[in-house]
Amino acid sequence: MILIFVTFPNKKEAEKIVNHLIDKKLVACVTMFPVDSFYWWKGKKVKDKEIEAIIKTKKSNFDRVRIEIEKLHSYGVPQIIAVEAHDVNNKYYNWLYSEIR
Repeated sequence: MILIFVTFPNKKEAEKIVNHLIDKKLVACVTMFPVDSFYWWKGKKVKDKEIEAIIKTKKSNFDRVRIEIEKLHSYGVPQIIAVEAHDVNNKYYNWLYSEIR
């Protein structure tokens, strides 16, 4: 199981993309929350209000999920970071795998 961290410019775009991923059964669950992001972009320091999504799926789906996000995301360089989850309780792990392809 992996967690994929993705930032979005707003809730509308985040919901559009995560619903697309869920409808395609590429992911089982997504948690979203507002964040303040600080970063460098084109030589300038930026502070933005963004939406952070934590996308839960199986490791073998990463490339398919990444491709779908990149097709639909409005950022030229979207943050798509996968982290492998360890020590996941069995009931959640089994549920997750039963919900995705």
